[in-house]
Amino acid sequence: MLQEQFSLKNKVCIITGSGKGIGRETAKLFCASGAKLALMTRNDDDLLTLKKEAGFEDGRMLYFCGDVSNEQEVVEFVKQTIDRFKKIDVLINNAGMRFRKRFLDTTTEDWNKIINTNLNSVYYFCREVGRYMVSVKRGKIVNIASIIGTLGLPELAAYGTSKGGMITLTKCLATEWSEYNINVNAIAPGFCETSYAENFKKKTDLYKFTLDRTPQGKWGSSLDVANACLFLSSDASKYITGETLNVDGGWSAW
Repeated sequence: MLQEQFSLKNKVCIITGSGKGIGRETAKLFCASGAKLALMTRNDDDLLTLKKEAGFEDGRMLYFCGDVSNEQEVVEFVKQTIDRFKKIDVLINNAGMRFRKRFLDTTTEDWNKIINTNLNSVYYFCREVGRYMVSVKRGKIVNIASIIGTLGLPELAAYGTSKGGMITLTKCLATEWSEYNINVNAIAPGFCETSYAENFKKKTDLYKFTLDRTPQGKWGSSLDVANACLFLSSDASKYITGETLNVDGGWSAW
């Protein structure tokens, strides 16, 4: 019974940004839990690497190389998912980008790139997948936000705005779609060992600050976040909606 609560066997799960970091670990964990996966990433090499993972049989996978900020590509990907698997049970909005730049140095192009990738893409996916979920009156949506979405840190205005918007959208959709048995939640990771970690560590003072500021005194892993995704995508969390789960080693506790 306990194992069944956390199982995703035969559930169809969309995961964006699945080529690296959190998305990749989530795809591997969901695959091990029995899910059928529709995976989107913008890098062909990442797709080829994913196809070599144990258990990633073609019969259980749909691979799509595309840009989440491109509305038409999102529409096409969701259509292909439904055509292939005949349903969608879970949506993980993970794809995103970040850079550090002072606000007055942030160009309109910089701003729009962050907002389009991190926030508008979530709108596109929630709209397209939401239409299906509303029609069948069930579904789970998990949006990967950030602790920066509720904090103010220098040089992260565009990124923080995009993640803050994602958290608010999560709450709005949770209330609007509860009558359709759709759970919408967010996860706010702290500092994690993802693809940007090595470059970040070169900024030694900043890296030390993040360690000192985190009560557990360490960065998390992509698997830590993937585990939270599994929980919020499973039947074990069916009475949780509109929440933001911090996976941050205690950062948000003080």
